[in-house]
Amino acid sequence: MKNIVNYTQENLETFDQMPFNSVDSLILSSVSYIHFPDVIPEVENWKGIRIQELYRAEYFEEMFHNIPLCDPTKQLFFALAASPRFRDIRIMGYTEQFDLATEKQFSAMTFQISPNLSYVAFRGTDSTLVGWKEDFNMAFMSPVPSQEEAVRYIEKAALYCSGRLMTGGHSKGGNLAVYAAAMCRENIQCRIDKVYSHDGPGFLESTLESREFQHISDRVEKTLPQSSIVGMLLEQRENYSIVKSSKSGIMQHDQFTWEIEGNYFVSIENLTKDAKYADKTLTDWLKQIPHEDRERFVDALYSVLNANHLTTIDDFRADWQTAIPASIYAATQLDGDTKKFLLHTLKQLASLGIKNFSMFGKEEK
Repeated sequence: MKNIVNYTQENLETFDQMPFNSVDSLILSSVSYIHFPDVIPEVENWKGIRIQELYRAEYFEEMFHNIPLCDPTKQLFFALAASPRFRDIRIMGYTEQFDLATEKQFSAMTFQISPNLSYVAFRGTDSTLVGWKEDFNMAFMSPVPSQEEAVRYIEKAALYCSGRLMTGGHSKGGNLAVYAAAMCRENIQCRIDKVYSHDGPGFLESTLESREFQHISDRVEKTLPQSSIVGMLLEQRENYSIVKSSKSGIMQHDQFTWEIEGNYFVSIENLTKDAKYADKTLTDWLKQIPHEDRERFVDALYSVLNANHLTTIDDFRADWQTAIPASIYAATQLDGDTKKFLLHTLKQLASLGIKNFSMFGKEEK
């Protein structure tokens, strides 16, 4: 079965011949994970540079260093550079921001598909620990810094892009796209045709109930793999379609495992039992925890994981023989009240897991 790399290699029709679709959106969302070095200034300004010209620049080591799914992303980029459908798209307005103090990991770029149609792509979570911390902050904070930055970015992009707009992203990038489309100025929001969230997490209830979200909700197209965990986090109000993946469990978050037939994702009717179980357990757990306790829980766990002051998850894996003992030691140094709080909170999760596992087991009979 094809994935987005095969689709890019085999689909030779231009956007005039076949309109933009959700598979195209996932492809551009995947490109947003690429790092563009300062030696390619054209990608940062709003004149931009064609994808084919970026390929000729041959800064591949810098572009693909320390990104999730490096090899398939590189294959995808090479296919885009050769594709009649994608090679003339201009990438512009690239920005990458990292702020340890405010716990912000943000990147975005804009793709000019034609003079009157542009796609604003927001990067998902990278391998930095701060990036993951910001994701967890969404459980108690709205907006998080990247959401605020996404609004500023789409409003800036709208100044330089003529005509219609689309926006989207994978993982956290999908959440940022929905938030930016909802909270941007009305004169910009009316130019947005479609918002794509590819396995992006949901929102706090206050955001979903806002007037701003209601104005954009009918333009949101959300896609989830059948065992989605990330995309089912927090509250959901977006309509979603379910995509078949060639992997199982959390590995389905890898967008390169999503199956494509013809020009569309292979769709299935229902999420798996495991996905429903995980969603209900995490949702029930969060409902039991006040926002201030969610913040305390996330901050305490982050302090334990960050005991070695490592920057990325890859660093943690590479130095696990030192990192794991350091995290265990950090946990033992937490004050008594924090230890009790963490243990109680985790026991709540375990109790709900057992209860819901039993319930889902009965449903299967």
